[in-house]
Amino acid sequence: MKVFAVISIARQVQGEYVVCKVEKAFTSATKAGEYASSLARQYAETIQTPSGPMPCVCERGVFEIDVVE
Repeated sequence: MKVFAVISIARQVQGEYVVCKVEKAFTSATKAGEYASSLARQYAETIQTPSGPMPCVCERGVFEIDVVE
């Protein structure tokens, strides 16, 4: 079985941290693509961390995942 996940990757602007977040997952590649197209592909976001805000540059994409049962 395959799952298609819409994933956001955030890279810290001045630093070395990278954050990965699964937005949503679908069993249909078409539905995942439609959902991803409705969102910004590249954007800036400030992520709150225990040590303070972390400005990031982010990108979204659809990743195909093989599920083994």
